[in-house]
Amino acid sequence: MKIVFTSIFRPGHGGGAGRVAHELAHSFALDHEVVMVCPADQTGIIQESSDLVIYGIRSAGNTEFQMPDLSSRAVRQLFAFLDDFQPDIIHAHEPALMGLIGQIWAKMNRVPFVHTTHVLPSRAIEFGTTETIHVPTPILKSSLTDYAVQSVLGNFFRNCDALIALNQPALESIREFGFEGPIFVVPNGRALAHYNQRKYADNTADQKVLVFIGFLSDRKNQSYLLKTLKALPDSYTLRLIGKPLDNEYQAKLEQYVKKHNLRNVEFVGQITHEQIPDFLEEAHVFPSASKMEVQSLVVIEALASGTPVVGLSNETIDELVNEDVGAWLAKDQKPTAFAKQIERICNLPPDQYLKICQNARERVKHLDWSNVVASTVEAYQEILKINLTISDDMSDMLTSLVRFFSMGDLKDYLLDVIDEARHRSAAEASILPRVKVPPKMQSWIRVPSSTWLISGMTIVVSMIGFMFMRGRGKKED
Repeated sequence: MKIVFTSIFRPGHGGGAGRVAHELAHSFALDHEVVMVCPADQTGIIQESSDLVIYGIRSAGNTEFQMPDLSSRAVRQLFAFLDDFQPDIIHAHEPALMGLIGQIWAKMNRVPFVHTTHVLPSRAIEFGTTETIHVPTPILKSSLTDYAVQSVLGNFFRNCDALIALNQPALESIREFGFEGPIFVVPNGRALAHYNQRKYADNTADQKVLVFIGFLSDRKNQSYLLKTLKALPDSYTLRLIGKPLDNEYQAKLEQYVKKHNLRNVEFVGQITHEQIPDFLEEAHVFPSASKMEVQSLVVIEALASGTPVVGLSNETIDELVNEDVGAWLAKDQKPTAFAKQIERICNLPPDQYLKICQNARERVKHLDWSNVVASTVEAYQEILKINLTISDDMSDMLTSLVRFFSMGDLKDYLLDVIDEARHRSAAEASILPRVKVPPKMQSWIRVPSSTWLISGMTIVVSMIGFMFMRGRGKKED
């Protein structure tokens, strides 16, 4: 099978969504022909090997997120590459930028288009990509921003042939959002061998180690963990791993530590993915107070390493954590109650603590990449059976094309066609039987008008954003 994945993150960036996108592509490339379209220093093929082909889009920025230069030239180059590659499936991990451009090509060429929702659609603005990009709070909370995001996401979903939900809560959220097409539940995967061969922590040790991994951010809620630590004996150490998405939030954490004289807190900073198993191996408990997590990779990794998890209720904790593998607490539980659960687990008799560690590994044994790839292939095979439909809203679509493209004589021709169609009665609204549309136009007709408008804005915004990010990067250098 020939598959194209798209991600708005470079390898090693973008948090969990970025990691999953690239790891899934590499896992698929073991048995399939795979291309990953993602940000890079230049546009074109930047890596071509037996493992994976990476097609880069020139991007700028020194942060987790980089703005791609989706100029008309770059889009034409990408379309030409896709024309030559002829994928069976296009699979996007984000509903914007490269994902949207990939969707347009797929609609034009009758290729099934799939999207994995890494966020809850109804709360997309609150986390995920927007958090990684670090959009200012006043903009995030504006009703105009919410309306725009919901409109764009709704349009994107309508043009997907199928969606992939990470778990049941995600599926329910997608249905509540209004998507009526096929949904397949396929969870995130991990290379479990990196974790399940590690030693369990020794809970008879005098010093107990708590490890949490994630961006320092309000959603990850490290401030709650500091309050929890304050309620624990001095023999407990909390290691906070991850870089800040918001320097103000890190300053807030540091001020709390100083105010309450918490000497057993370690701000470790960013570590490589390869180092994560080493830190989890030393952890007696993995505490998670995250406010929202569709399916947290670090919780999966903690369980795979045999580390008990104590967590406040969210989508991931509700799915994977109970008393067999740690402790589940309601969202409104106070840090003191959270601390008591940590102490309870750490003070269990060694044989009971060992049983929880073993249960933890058993809980996520199905989430190895090999199983996830097999489930995704099954979903692809079902999607390939779908009879792809063509939009019948042709006059509006062609009007959008005129707004989006500069097409010379063809532009005048299409305006005449649109004018003729709009003056017909509803019974004669179909353009194709009356007017011979050039073959290239027939492929463009498959793309709904709203998608063309959004793609036009995407290209303009990406080009402006690229210039801004590149300029800011030069200043920082």
